Amino acid sequence: MTLTIEGIPRPLPSEASLVLYRGAQEALTNVGRYARGAATAVVLRYGTGRTTLTVEDSLADRKPAVNGLVGVGGGNGLAGMRERLKRAGGTLEAGPTDTGWRVQLDVPA
Repeated sequence: MTLTIEGIPRPLPSEASLVLYRGAQEALTNVGRYARGAATAVVLRYGTGRTTLTVEDSLADRKPAVNGLVGVGGGNGLAGMRERLKRAGGTLEAGPTDTGWRVQLDVPA
């Protein structure tokens, strides 16, 4: 896994910080569950008035991990992320890429 920080880091409001933290946690859990062994990139971008977190995995042959995190969670991860982001005034984009899956969270902060 790689972590890249872009822009000038700054303290974020607690709600925005928690939403990004929980979103990263959920996205990385999903990588472990559905794309074990995938190359994973996490990018945190501090923009003007907005902060964006992107988690993207890349695995050509995406198969669920066997005995990975079976039984963990209730299958509502993206819905939960979306709801938390909505309360914080943010947005969520998630979906497949050519080689894997990307989750992008954006908050006004």
